[in-house]
Amino acid sequence: MDEGTLEHAERMLREDARAALASARKWLDQEGSETLSFIYQRWLLVKGAALARLGETEDGARILREVNAWAENSGDQVLHALSQRRLSALFRRIGDPALMLEHAVHAVELLPPDADTAMRADHVVGLADALGASGAYEASIARYQEAAKLAEACDDAYLQHALLNNLAFTQYECGRLEEAAETVERLRANVEGSGASYFSHDVDTIARVYAAVGRYQEAAAILEPHWAALDDRGEDCDGQVVVLLSLTAVRRMSGDHVGAQRALDRAFLLIDEFALTGLRIEAMREQAELYAARGRFRDAYETFVEYHEADVELRAAERDARASTLNAIFEATEARRSSDHFRELAVRDPLTGLHNRRHLDERLAELLDPAQDERLQVTIGLVDLDHFKRINDTRSHAVGDEVLRQVAEILQDEAEQVDGGLAVRMGGEEFLVLLPDVDRRTGVGVLERIRDGIASHPWAPVTDGVKVTASVGVASTPEDGLERACLLELADKKLYRAKEYGRNQVVA
Repeated sequence: MDEGTLEHAERMLREDARAALASARKWLDQEGSETLSFIYQRWLLVKGAALARLGETEDGARILREVNAWAENSGDQVLHALSQRRLSALFRRIGDPALMLEHAVHAVELLPPDADTAMRADHVVGLADALGASGAYEASIARYQEAAKLAEACDDAYLQHALLNNLAFTQYECGRLEEAAETVERLRANVEGSGASYFSHDVDTIARVYAAVGRYQEAAAILEPHWAALDDRGEDCDGQVVVLLSLTAVRRMSGDHVGAQRALDRAFLLIDEFALTGLRIEAMREQAELYAARGRFRDAYETFVEYHEADVELRAAERDARASTLNAIFEATEARRSSDHFRELAVRDPLTGLHNRRHLDERLAELLDPAQDERLQVTIGLVDLDHFKRINDTRSHAVGDEVLRQVAEILQDEAEQVDGGLAVRMGGEEFLVLLPDVDRRTGVGVLERIRDGIASHPWAPVTDGVKVTASVGVASTPEDGLERACLLELADKKLYRAKEYGRNQVVA
C-alpha cells in the first residue's frame, strides 16, 4: 500500500494518528481539490478522526459531523456509514456510551450489501465495542465472533488482532476470566505468528487477564520487555504510562513492592511531563493500594482521600469537556440546519409557500443545460388569475391573499403528481407550473385540470360570489426550442392570447 494514498492514511489511523493527520492535511491543502467530491470528503473524514484521536476533540467532532451531513445530503451510503463509524469512536472517547451505540448501529445499517468485507468487519467491531461499553456484554461478544469470521475471510491481520484484544477485554470486564485467558492466548499466537508488534493496549489487556487469574509472573513477563522497548518504538506517551501502571499493579500483587514503586515513580514523571490528568488519578489510586500493601496505612488513607477529591474534580471536568464537545457538535448541526433553512427561505414565496422565480431559474438551468439531449421533453404553463384586481378592490387584499394561497394549493397538488414537477409563484397573481419529462399533449391535460380546478373551486365563502378563473399559456420542448428565455417568452405570448380569446382557457 503506497504512502500518501487514502487507503494508507485510513490504515494509519489505526496505528499512527499523527501520520494519518499529516497525510490528510497535505492532500486537502493541495490546489485544485474539489471540496464537494467523495474523495475530498473521505480525506476530510480522516482528518477529523485523527484530530479526535489526538485529543483535539471539538475540532475533530465538527469535521466528522460536517462530513456526516454531506454524506447524508448527497446520498453517499458508504461515506455516510464511515462517518457514523467515526462518530461512534468519538463518543467512546468522550464517554457517552448511548450515542456511541446509536452511531455504531447506524454505521452497520447504512453499509450497502456489496460493501467491502474488511469495512463491514470493522463496522461490526465498532458495534461490538459500543455494546460492551453499554454493558451489553453477551451481545458484544456475539458481535466480536461475527466480526472474527469476516476478518478471517478478508485476511485482515490488523482487524483480527484488534478484535481479539477487544473481545478479551470484554470477557475480562464481565468476569468470564477463563474465556478471556483463552482469547489472550489466541491474541498472542496471532501477534507472534504474524511477526507483528504488541500495542500497549494489547499488553495491558493480557496483563490484566493474567493477573486476574493469578498468573502474575506471566503478566510481568509480557509487561517488562514491552516497557523496555517503548522508547525505541516511539509509542505515544499515554501508552507508556498505561504499561507502567499495569506493571505497578502486577508487581504489587506478586509482592515486589520495591519494583512496583519504581515503576509507579516513573509513571508519575511521565504523567507530569505530558500533563496526563486522567492517568494521574489512576496512578494515585495505585499509590494508595501500594502504600496499604506495604503497611503504610496512614499514607494510604491520605493518598486515597487525595485520589477521591481529584477523581471528583476530574469527573466534573470531564462532564464539562463532554458538554463542550456535545455543544460543538450541536452548534455545527444547528448551523447547517439554519443555513439550510435560510437558503430555503431565499427561494420560497412567503405568502403561498411555493418556490419563487429564483428557484425556477436554477431548475430550468439544470433541465435545459446545453448538454441535454435535444429530444428532452419539458412543458411549462404560465398561469394568471383573471380580473384578480377586482377581488382586491371589492373584497379586500386579505381576501385576495387567501385566494392566492388556495390557488397555490391547487397548483402544488397537480405539480406533485409529476416526478420533479414544480409550482412557482412568479409574482402578483401570476404562477408557473413546470412539468419535466412531460410532452405537450400530456402537459396541456395537466394544465386543463388546474384551470378547471380553479374555475370549479367553491370560492363563494371566500370571495362572496366573485368568480375566480385563470388563463394559461403553454410552451414545450423540443417543439418550442431549448432556450429558457424563449420558452418563457412564448408561454407569456400564449397567455396573452388566452386573455384575448376570453380568458379561463389554456392556449398551447
